[in-house]
Amino acid sequence: MKEYHTSIEIKAPIAQVWQHLTDFKAYPSWNPLVGDLTGDLREGGKISTHIIPLGKTYHPKVLEWKENEALVWKGVQGARFLMAGKHYYRLEAIDGSRTKLLHGEWFTGLFSWFIPKSLLNKMENAFIEHNNLLKQRVENEK
Repeated sequence: MKEYHTSIEIKAPIAQVWQHLTDFKAYPSWNPLVGDLTGDLREGGKISTHIIPLGKTYHPKVLEWKENEALVWKGVQGARFLMAGKHYYRLEAIDGSRTKLLHGEWFTGLFSWFIPKSLLNKMENAFIEHNNLLKQRVENEK
């Protein structure tokens, strides 16, 4: 299994962070990494997400949707035993005016062992950029 995890503190209440994190229609206006994210955004629903740097569209299944707490989805490449990625966002209230965003991904399956470290680093850096852009958007909201 390969994985990476990122986190960032955002100076805003958890509900405000969740609102921006899950406002996928607004992503193209502030997020150069995710071009589109649509579909059935509830547990068990299928979504479609276009990742601009990779030039690929994925169709994962939503595993967890807990308002103001967690969004988790899992995508499969080919067959599950070959390659699957479990992508997560988790929010933790630090206090009433600050939130910690945890954001990462686990890769499983036979092919996951062959993901180059350079690609994992590139993906982790993209997650860090996404986190920073979300932080700026939320904290600069008027």
